[in-house]
Amino acid sequence: MNPLLSPASPELNDSDFALLAHYAKHLGRASKATRFSMKSGEKRSKQKGHGMEMLELRPYQTSDDLRHVDWRVTARTGHTHTRLYAQENDHQRLLLMDLSPAAYFSTRYAFISTRFLQLAGLIAWRSEQQGDKLLYSLSFADKTVENFNKSSVWAMIKQLKSASQVSNRNQPGNHQLGWYKSKVTAKAHNKDIIILTDKQDWDSEQQTALQQLAKHNQVHWVQIFDHHSFELPPGQYQFADSSGTVSVNITKKSSEQAKQDFFEQNAIMRQRLAKIGIRHQLFDISKPPEGIARYLLDQGALR
Repeated sequence: MNPLLSPASPELNDSDFALLAHYAKHLGRASKATRFSMKSGEKRSKQKGHGMEMLELRPYQTSDDLRHVDWRVTARTGHTHTRLYAQENDHQRLLLMDLSPAAYFSTRYAFISTRFLQLAGLIAWRSEQQGDKLLYSLSFADKTVENFNKSSVWAMIKQLKSASQVSNRNQPGNHQLGWYKSKVTAKAHNKDIIILTDKQDWDSEQQTALQQLAKHNQVHWVQIFDHHSFELPPGQYQFADSSGTVSVNITKKSSEQAKQDFFEQNAIMRQRLAKIGIRHQLFDISKPPEGIARYLLDQGALR
């Protein structure tokens, strides 16, 4: 079995995060068509300049800088071609992770919180390997940890290890979005923003803040759930949360109702995000973290 799919413990250690570096390095690269596709209203544009990553080679246009004409291709094809480059400062991203106490649960493979933390680790390693600047805001239990400057991967991993502690589910958690009124997002502009959360609801004021964030940035929203939690055999189960341990009687009817409620609420959430141009993707816990990272790569959130 994939060692990332089902780690030995939900409480991740240095070895778990060190393993992620190997997977981050071998994610591959996104297809060109996806990497520099643009959506309506997106502020980012292709810039031309030396010392930057080449995006594509295309036929010359009258507005192109003659310094960037590819003379070898021009001579071979008989038609003038120009190289286009991406600005290095395009490769800046924010990672916003917000875990509720309910994320510290799953029926198999790994806790939902564990999958989010693995994905956060992959994003951190990939950014480090590509020389990209990664700012972050991590919310879990009753804590919010923010980083405004580029720091070492291990400084972030220290916080991720703390977030993996099962005892975090005994805290009441934050009912607001963890990055609401965050200093990290206050002046975010022209960045790739990756949101990792299991939360599905927020108030109108927070919706306005999200809309402002999406107006000036490319936002990718990743949600993880466990479909097996709606397929538990009927019986009595013990569940622990911030209120203590309680006994819950599961029936086929209650499971079906819980599944219906989840997807109805999820559909409402999707609509709210779609209205403000935020890309949302729902993954099951059976999806390994490197698979989710490749999705982000294909969407242009990573490179």
